[in-house]
Amino acid sequence: MPGYDDAELAAWSVPELLEKMVEDEDRVPRNVIDELARRGTETLRILQARLQSDGFWSEEDTDGQWWLRLHAIMILGLLPDEEAGRLLLMAMRRMCEEEDENLQGWLSGYWPALFRNKPESVSEPLRALCEDRSLDWYMRVNAAEPVIAAAEHKGAAALNAALDWLARLVADEKEDWDLRLCAANTLLDFPRVSYRPLLEALATRQKKPDVHFTNADIEEAYVAGRDKLDWLRFGNPWQFYTPAAIAARQARWVREDAEQEQRRAGGREMYFDDEAFPPYIRLEPKIGRNDPCPCGSGKKFKKCHGTPNTGLTLQ
Repeated sequence: MPGYDDAELAAWSVPELLEKMVEDEDRVPRNVIDELARRGTETLRILQARLQSDGFWSEEDTDGQWWLRLHAIMILGLLPDEEAGRLLLMAMRRMCEEEDENLQGWLSGYWPALFRNKPESVSEPLRALCEDRSLDWYMRVNAAEPVIAAAEHKGAAALNAALDWLARLVADEKEDWDLRLCAANTLLDFPRVSYRPLLEALATRQKKPDVHFTNADIEEAYVAGRDKLDWLRFGNPWQFYTPAAIAARQARWVREDAEQEQRRAGGREMYFDDEAFPPYIRLEPKIGRNDPCPCGSGKKFKKCHGTPNTGLTLQ
């Protein structure tokens, strides 16, 4: 496992630290991330140039260069500046435009935490991203989550206003159907009386096997009558850098490589359909009624890749 003392890190430039992260791939220690966040303005300037570069998003990247994308977003999540929020928004758009479904899968659920320390001025651009129909529905749904989380933090009036905004998207017949259903699941976490007819109408229109929620789910949510702050389960993206998480990932890679080699030796090599199941999505999935599968299918996790031994349960 890589390890660096703080004095060693302080002596390196920002580009040198970024190159070290490329070398270490998913084994980067937390103090490297913290050191880059400590550099503040300098780190922001260099990350902005990287994020704007077409080469940063190249499909020909090495594994280390791909991991650098995730590390860059984790660093931006630590910085409280408006500029850091703007760069996070840029990254969300770019990973959607470049169809980097693996990175979207890794970060799904964590956006409220990554935007948590950002100023209020970032909320409107987040709403604009969610409303942008030129983007894929999956990233748009991810953008809605930090909008609702930030509003909830401000109080009941702000939360209800944000939920009304989301309900308008759900009710819009011109909107993407998958976005409407996933956003409706969020409304179901905040069972307001005014949303129930809309939710029941959507439940009736869903067809098996792609059923996100049923009238029974609606009844259960409204009987409970409690708001569910789902993003609290994903409050610390930086657990990724703990020694235990790093060690667990390395053990998982070794085990999966060995299993793949056994399949290959037995003439049963596993092939992945990149469209349906990207092979490198390895994040704790969002498990629950209102959690879309990280593969991006739009189905419930338990009805898609949530079966045992799918490889989507390890950080």
